[in-house]
Order: sequence, then C-alpha cells, then structure tokens
Amino acid sequence: MNFPRDSDVVYYNPSVQIWVGLWTLFLGASVFLALRLWCKITRRHGLWYDDYILIAAYLTLMITDILITIEYATGYSLGSWDDRMHILIDISSIGTVIGQAVSKSAFGITLLRMIDKKWQAVFIVFCIISMDGIALSKCIFEWARLCGDDDYQQWYRPKGWCLYKSFSTEWKEIGNIYNIIMDFIFAMFPWLLTWRLKLQRDEKIALCITLSLGIIVAVITAVRTWWKDTPLMDTHDEWYMWRDAMSEIWYSGEVAGTIIVQCIPVLRPFVKDLHTSLTSRRLEATEPTKGSTWLDSKSMGEKKVLVTITRDEENPHGAGVYELSDISEEPSSHSSSNNPSNNQIQPPAMGHHADAYFSPSEVDLRINAGHTQPLRKENWPL
Repeated sequence: MNFPRDSDVVYYNPSVQIWVGLWTLFLGASVFLALRLWCKITRRHGLWYDDYILIAAYLTLMITDILITIEYATGYSLGSWDDRMHILIDISSIGTVIGQAVSKSAFGITLLRMIDKKWQAVFIVFCIISMDGIALSKCIFEWARLCGDDDYQQWYRPKGWCLYKSFSTEWKEIGNIYNIIMDFIFAMFPWLLTWRLKLQRDEKIALCITLSLGIIVAVITAVRTWWKDTPLMDTHDEWYMWRDAMSEIWYSGEVAGTIIVQCIPVLRPFVKDLHTSLTSRRLEATEPTKGSTWLDSKSMGEKKVLVTITRDEENPHGAGVYELSDISEEPSSHSSSNNPSNNQIQPPAMGHHADAYFSPSEVDLRINAGHTQPLRKENWPL
C-alpha cells in the first residue's frame, strides 16, 4: 500500500541525521552499562535482577535501532511503503514500547532493594505491573485493524476485531502520559527512602540527586509527547520525514537515557578510584625541584621539632621524598647504649633516600642527646 502523501512533495531524506542520533545514544548507553557491570563484577558484588533486566532493555534498544536503520536505508523517507516496510515499522514501534517499559521496570526493581516498608513495596510493584500492562496492550493494539480505515486492513493484521482510530490514538497518548508519571514517581521516591538515613545533609542531597536523575528522562518524554501532538507533525511538506526522524531519536533517547541514569549511581566507586589516581599523580608532580627546601613540623609533647628536607636531583641516591608511613617511629638499630657515637644518630636504612631523613623519634633523641643525661632505653619517646 501507499503512504498518504502529496504527490507533488519531495520529502527530505534525514537518514544520516537519524543514524547519527540513534547510534550516538546507543554508544552512550553501551559505555555506561559496561562501566556499571564492570564495577559490580570487579568488586564481587555480583549481578542482581535489575542488572539482567537492564541488559534486556539494552538488547531491545539495539534491535530497535537496527530495524530503524534498515527502514531508512531501504526507502522509508520516500513515503511509499509496502507491506514489508509496514511490518518493519510495527516491529520497531513495539521494540520502542518494550524498551521503555523494561528499562523503567529495572529501576523499579532497584527501588525494591532499598524499601523496608510493606506499603512502599506494594506501591512500587503496582507501578511496575500497571506500566508493563499498558505497554503490553499497546504492543497488541499495534497489530490491530482500524475500523473503517482501509490503510489498516492488511493480511498480517488479525481478523475478527478492530479498534476505532480515535481510541487507538488516545490509548497511545495515555501510555505516554503514564510513562511520564512513572518517571517522576521513580525519580522522587529515593528522597523518601534516603532522607531518613543518618547521613550529613550534603551527603543526603547528593545521594538523592544521583538516584533521581530519571527526572531528566521524564522531562525529555514530556517534551517529546507535546511536540509529537503539535499540528506541525501532520503537515506533509518536504520536512515531514525530518520531523518524524527527530521524533524517532526522541523515543530512542528515552530508552537510552533511562539506562544511563540508572548506571550513574553505581559508578561511584569507579569515580572515587579515578579521583584517587588523579590526586596521586598531582602529588607526584609537586615533588620539590633542585635546590628547593621543604619544612615540616610535628609537636611532640611540649617540644616542637623543625625538620628541613632538601633534594638534589643530580644525585639520585641523595635526598628524596617518601611517605611518613614508610618512616620508622622506633630508634634505629644503629643506635645502641654500647656505641660511644650515640651523639650522632644514624637514620634507618630505608631505600636509597634513607640518608636524607630522620624519623620524629630520632630527631627527639638527637635533641635529648645534646641536652640531657645519657640516653637509656626507657627514655626513648614513643
């Protein structure tokens, strides 16, 4: 059959734009989902039901994007559709609906892990079942014949029953609006769960915002639903197919965005490790250069010890820098009451920079050696 169009209009072909849009979103979802799974597996947390459901949503998104790519590569934008094209369109539409429902259900399952009250669990389960039920009905109605509409009487549509076109259109709108409501509920529910935790206010807000990023998807869905219903979308001018392609990208963005926002909270360990690594590199980059001097002080009882540390880069075995955790707090084995040279305390042998440093206890011993009676073991500072 032929798609209704003005015979004198040549549609703009938006194939490149929609391919770039779809697969860019898919790449973003792939990266975030891979990082989520990597964080869970490497830290031996294991995968749970929400992870497997999210993987199913990801595979659905991939299959849907492949079908849409095939559609635009084989004449979708020409406006003349045969039965093969219509079947591809119906399957890709069902794939989008399933992707929306499954990806949102994954976050609902995640919320069930955080819930400790029965009424909250019952409410979330109701949201998941009702949302998936509407999505299932939309998938069934996608194949239905429309009463009195010759364009929807193909051989592959089941006989014996039909839907009024007005009901089919309104039911799709109800499903889109219900998805928006579910996005807002799932985005705000973490505030109810985490605000009672014994955390600092800043930590609570940061955690709630991280778990509530789904509100971005809700806004995207609302804007797309509004734009899809504008009269401009039904205007068959040369940009009709371009507007339809942008709508396809918005639908794909809802599924990909839902996957991405669910992966972000799980990436906190990865971000912390990355921050630690970058901080360590910055600290290494700030080592003193030739001729520079670092001063460090440490209070010991009533005494204050000032230690001067120098570095000579031309002599790698001279002065250097190493962490305090590597410096012994006990007196060196070179220091002994039987050794008459106790007035000059030797540093412990700790790497090729050892000759440049004294530990805090050894500095204190050096002070006592010049101002007090001969040292005994019980006089060593701890």
